[in-house]
Amino acid sequence: MLEINEEPSFLTLEEVAAMLRVSKRTIHRMIKQNKMPAFKVGGQWRIAQNRLQQWVHQKEITIPRLNPG
Repeated sequence: MLEINEEPSFLTLEEVAAMLRVSKRTIHRMIKQNKMPAFKVGGQWRIAQNRLQQWVHQKEITIPRLNPG
């Protein structure tokens, strides 16, 4: 959730793909499969930066960690 004085920041598919080091096509596919939060503005997909951070954090804690040893 946004803080009162916080400016919302929205990312394009290209920006998200670069951040996650995957293709734009992969991001688009994940959105279409409802695996990543996104919305359309004027026919173009946007992802709220704070929602992306929450999504990444959620994915991190749900992946079982391998115990080296």
